[in-house]
Amino acid sequence: MLDVNAAKPYSAGESFNALLPILKRAGLEQVLSICELSGGLSNHNYKITTPVGCYVLRVNADAADSFCTREQERFYWQQLAQAKLAPALLWVSDDERYYLSDFIESGLIESAVASGAEWAAIEHNVIDSERFQRKRFIHWPALERQTSAADFVLGQSSLGILHHGDSQQACLNPELRLMPIQQDKHPNSAANLLLELLLQLRELPTGSYAISITEQWQEYHQQMLAYQASLALTHDWSERVAKLLGIQINVKHWCDDLAACLIKPQFCHRDLNPHNLLLKNNRLYCIDFEYATASHPLCELAVVLATHALTPAQQNELVTQYLSQHPYVTVHAVAAVPAAIDMYWVFACYWALLMAAQTEPSRSADYLAWFDCFWPLITQES
Repeated sequence: MLDVNAAKPYSAGESFNALLPILKRAGLEQVLSICELSGGLSNHNYKITTPVGCYVLRVNADAADSFCTREQERFYWQQLAQAKLAPALLWVSDDERYYLSDFIESGLIESAVASGAEWAAIEHNVIDSERFQRKRFIHWPALERQTSAADFVLGQSSLGILHHGDSQQACLNPELRLMPIQQDKHPNSAANLLLELLLQLRELPTGSYAISITEQWQEYHQQMLAYQASLALTHDWSERVAKLLGIQINVKHWCDDLAACLIKPQFCHRDLNPHNLLLKNNRLYCIDFEYATASHPLCELAVVLATHALTPAQQNELVTQYLSQHPYVTVHAVAAVPAAIDMYWVFACYWALLMAAQTEPSRSADYLAWFDCFWPLITQES
């Protein structure tokens, strides 16, 4: 995860002198400055400034190699760069450890400041949104908010909308059923920019790579069990494995629900959280393609819903517009959105455990802390 607007003085990863020969191999002779870009949970990213321009050097983490093939990652990166949806990939080292790409200076987006309770009052017309909202400009990563499937369902219910069966139906409360949903008509709002990106991404060629949600679950699960059997891992790690083992019936049900509404896989970035999106000239660009592949269309929607601070009305509009006449899912797909959100957080927990198993003890504790952050976001009821 990367926020290119949060550059800090060069400090970590590899030494300045160690990076200079790498940059020379990439064709950058006159380096004016190197700044580490904050936000990464695994790979290190650096902003490189030269007399002719700015670039990003990414140093790939060895542990991340177990989650992706670099050839696949580069294939999709180059495909999105060609479609003007990603910065250009300029150079790759022979050992695939280093990537050099264009630096995109991400801009600001206008945002309204309001608490959850205040947003609910605005959505229900209790207070006037134009009178209440205080505008400010923020960087895209500031839109980050962790949202569970339960949060999503609760928000939709607050609008008088229930995702059930093959349609969105109004609640039985007649006041809610008659209340119009206030849509955000501003063309450069976060929700509209995200929808535009989602619709563009789903039209991209899938390539020869693909994995289903069920296959991804099974792959992560087998890796976890293999580490459990072969490595002398800590009690803290094993305790968290036991938690995942305890929800396997739920995970299977969510995977089955998602498989039932799938017609055909589409291209999926699979990690469209706010730190992997850059805003320039009122359009979004993607970075970090380690998880990109052909997969379930709800993968894309679920990540956006799970990681962006959107109002219930914005979420509803995003779901409705994205799934409207979607060629690769059935009309029942709307009912599987909560399952897709749950699976996003399930995969996040697997990722944290697998990264913890492959890193030194001091760093491993950080990944276990990420597991503890993600775990409460998974629906626990049987």
